[in-house]
Amino acid sequence: MKRFLSSYLFLIVSAIIVLIIQFFWSPFEIKKNENETVAFFSHEKDTLKVLLTFHASDYFIYKGTPIGFQYELLKELKKAIGKPLDIKVMSNFDSVYSEVFKNQYDIIALDFRRSGIVAPLVTFSYPHSFTYPVIITRKEVKVIDSVDKKVFVPNYYHHFISTEELKQKNFNLVFQKENNSEELFDLIQDKKIDYMVCDYHLAVTLLPFYSSLKILETAGPTYERSWVLNKNNIELNQEINNWIVTFSKTKKYTHLIKKYFSPHSAVISGSFTKSTRNSISSYDHIIKKYASKYNVDWRFAASIIFQESKFQNGLVGLGGSYGLMQLMPETMEHFGINEFSSDEEHIAAGIKYISLIAKSFQNITNKIEQYHFIAASYNAGRGHVLDAQRLCEKYLENSTQWDFVSKYLILKSKSEYANDPVVKSGFFPGKHAVKYANEVVERYEAYLLMYP
Repeated sequence: MKRFLSSYLFLIVSAIIVLIIQFFWSPFEIKKNENETVAFFSHEKDTLKVLLTFHASDYFIYKGTPIGFQYELLKELKKAIGKPLDIKVMSNFDSVYSEVFKNQYDIIALDFRRSGIVAPLVTFSYPHSFTYPVIITRKEVKVIDSVDKKVFVPNYYHHFISTEELKQKNFNLVFQKENNSEELFDLIQDKKIDYMVCDYHLAVTLLPFYSSLKILETAGPTYERSWVLNKNNIELNQEINNWIVTFSKTKKYTHLIKKYFSPHSAVISGSFTKSTRNSISSYDHIIKKYASKYNVDWRFAASIIFQESKFQNGLVGLGGSYGLMQLMPETMEHFGINEFSSDEEHIAAGIKYISLIAKSFQNITNKIEQYHFIAASYNAGRGHVLDAQRLCEKYLENSTQWDFVSKYLILKSKSEYANDPVVKSGFFPGKHAVKYANEVVERYEAYLLMYP
């Protein structure tokens, strides 16, 4: 009888597990016929779809530039597999969590604990790094002075780690529905709460912004950080895993770990103020005003200003270029300004100049491609970029694609190309202009994600 009951219970539990798996998986498959399932994303496709979260240690904008451990890790993966990444950034962790089971992305770059009830339902990459939970408090606090003291858990953290270790320490855990880690750091600093838990990586990223806070103690064992992969991409997942294993043994990987997760990280040290998600710079309202007037995307204009001056006024550059937008003396004269003009006048002139450059590339309908041409022209001058386009046409390559044009812009440093009859502006060391344009557009794309 006992054996019968055990078998019966086993069948019931097995059936429940099967139903759970079908519930999570089957709605997200495309049926080609009764015997074949086609994945949303195949290994052969040209672009990898990636979901990334806005997170202080993994993806954020620092002084106008997109950085973060996960972000740079993905950039290295892109180089290795030779496929562009279509990255979507979400700031709501509950929304990200809901995407885990849908298999609509090739990579979901967030931390997710392998143990737990849902772990068998998702496909993990090999671990790309390791971390552990810590308790954050103010520097004057020596120990948690009471077992009844509340320890606040950020709104997403319970998705990624087990809280059993924390409960074993007799912490009175308070799970937050609204407050994220940065907001809890603020509350501790303002003495509205006393303790919170977060992972070590996040702690070393945020603590330089909060001089009155510290790590009090370790709150649990080390755990793996892995990506969630699309279960249908068997070959691609193996390629990603092989890359993680190989890359984690390189000096570049060691550099990234030290860069972001050392207490003395070069990225997070130094004198700077805490940034917010609400603005790129203190000049945003002026940039938006004139960008609207001259039909320029204000985030693209902001990216150029950052590239030129990092939003610092009064700078004098090569050839007498001046101000926030580093306009040349001749350009300033053309727009009726000088070094004594206001910051607003310089921004207005610079954005109008961008709009004039754009007219030379109206035939390029892809906005991202077009912005490469505009940025390179802002840096090098339109003549050199137009030369590179003519060289493209001469050698039967597409003169509206930046990959081809940038190649010939660099080749203009060689006499055989600089002296070509189709070249009107002569020699030019184009490598810097190509780097400039790529950085401006990459930052612009990050601004698009952060400031839609």
